[in-house]
Amino acid sequence: MRPWEARKDLYWKMAKERGYRSRSAFKLLEIQRKFDVMRRGDRVVDLGCHPGGWLQISSRAVGEDGLVIGVDLKDTKLQMRNVKFVMADIMDPGLVEVLRSYAPFGYDAVLSDLSPNISGAWELDHARQIALSRRALELAGLLLKDGGNAVFKVFQGEEFDEFLKEVRGPFWDVHVVKPRASRSQSSELYMVALGLRRRIDSSKGDASPP
Repeated sequence: MRPWEARKDLYWKMAKERGYRSRSAFKLLEIQRKFDVMRRGDRVVDLGCHPGGWLQISSRAVGEDGLVIGVDLKDTKLQMRNVKFVMADIMDPGLVEVLRSYAPFGYDAVLSDLSPNISGAWELDHARQIALSRRALELAGLLLKDGGNAVFKVFQGEEFDEFLKEVRGPFWDVHVVKPRASRSQSSELYMVALGLRRRIDSSKGDASPP
């Protein structure tokens, strides 16, 4: 067994043992432990939440007084009192109002583990994934409180550096990380954006003072 296959098998087994719905739960768990993106009582939205591993980590992070809203086109329901599910396309222009109805005063964190259906044509897959991440960034700007945090999954490629600049614009501090649960040969990285400082003007595609 190759090293990355052994690691994949390890995290898969650990997920089964701990009752997590996916191996990816360990990616968010590592990010949470290092950067504290969520706190007790927070309001959190998880974009692309299926199959629910990130919802499980987020639910425990925010506690009974917090709230986690999962969004996905695939049904992803958890029997947790502080988790709600919205079945929707993230590109739906009506999604913002739906999400605001759950947190009228804004969210403390926006999480995005969005990924396109992989075609095998890497340039196309990368472009599609960046488009999803740009929409997640736009939603973060519309939904987050001042000082809020975000996590964006991003595929490495031609548009990576430009998107990183776009994320750094409205946030005080941005870190690029590769969790240990990610495969070593995978192009998948995560941008951890801390402290929203400028609202994102979705009509202009840039950020402006709140």
